[in-house]
Amino acid sequence: MTQQTSEDQFDLRSVYSDNLPQILKVLNISLVITSYQAGQLILIRSDGDTVTTCSKEFPRPMGVYADQHHLTLGTATQVIDFQRCDGLLDQVRSGYLDNEQELTKKILEKDEKAMEAFLNERRKTINQVKKANALYLHRAAITTGMINIHDIAWGDEGLWVVNSTFSCLATLAPDSSFIARWKPPFISELVPEDRCHLNGMAMRDGKPRYVTTFNKENRRDSWAEEQQFDDGTLIDVQTSKILVDGMIMPHSPRYHEGKIYVCESGRGLVWRVDPESGAKTQMIQLPGFLRGMTFLDDIMLVGLSRVRDSDSNKDMPLRQEGIETVSGVWLINLNDDSVIAYIKFEDDVDQIYDIGIIPNGSFPELLDVNNPLIRHLYDYAEDLM
Repeated sequence: MTQQTSEDQFDLRSVYSDNLPQILKVLNISLVITSYQAGQLILIRSDGDTVTTCSKEFPRPMGVYADQHHLTLGTATQVIDFQRCDGLLDQVRSGYLDNEQELTKKILEKDEKAMEAFLNERRKTINQVKKANALYLHRAAITTGMINIHDIAWGDEGLWVVNSTFSCLATLAPDSSFIARWKPPFISELVPEDRCHLNGMAMRDGKPRYVTTFNKENRRDSWAEEQQFDDGTLIDVQTSKILVDGMIMPHSPRYHEGKIYVCESGRGLVWRVDPESGAKTQMIQLPGFLRGMTFLDDIMLVGLSRVRDSDSNKDMPLRQEGIETVSGVWLINLNDDSVIAYIKFEDDVDQIYDIGIIPNGSFPELLDVNNPLIRHLYDYAEDLM
């Protein structure tokens, strides 16, 4: 077990299994996780010898999707899309941006103190980007309002989001807050009442296919009333059939190689579910409130959160059984359901919502719209008249 000390103002100190740096490096991947409690998107990166974590502040980051082209993030009132721009890395490494005397006046700060702060942050970012082998830049954002976005994923028809506030699945367009596309059969109308706490979404063949809810009620905030924990469902979107019910606070359904995997968060369990019969078998129990899941071939990654000490969850099995819960990410071997590796956060990160895998890049960097270097990075096409 190795301890990592964070250089961020936000305390990301963690401990991780000794094999994690090499696993990430050999697979040439990195991880991105969201913590709405901490207000942070966190990159988990490796140089082969050590794991480092880097945090980016966002308002209530929740669902995250990552692939070779995009990193897409759901926040309190927006969905933000970061485009992968690895072609710009060579420009930065070449020293092209090092000469501050060549910066045009219009992109500089007029105030002397502001200029000094701007240039210092710019130099810092240039040094960070020079170390990276993948680069994501803020490219677009859509304002949705507070629809309590949970899981998100790209599919054949664009980006899908779980709109928990309106108890529906939705797609997005620039001229509206959202486009409602599906709701559970027991929800009678589209109103901002978070009636059943629809939260998880699994894609299959480019479309949303399975979702999770905390219950089957049709009234405002029913799931947050005096807790009746064991009424959670897994629903087939195509047929509106309830495949599994009686789960305690389920999250993060995923479809992988012919099986559905789902977290029964209140028990710290992961289940394998047959998509035809709904029969489920227990895969593994872990010491946390499970939420956030993704796969790479025969490796499953699952997020763990600490259980909050509150009256609302005093009857949750994880608390009743006295399990000491932790916050982190566990890597599981699907061939024998054994733990391969882990990273565990020690301080400010109590809650994890989602996990994504960044492919072909073990040490990525992400620049948001407020980063000073983004003023000088141009990824453009030509179509001159």
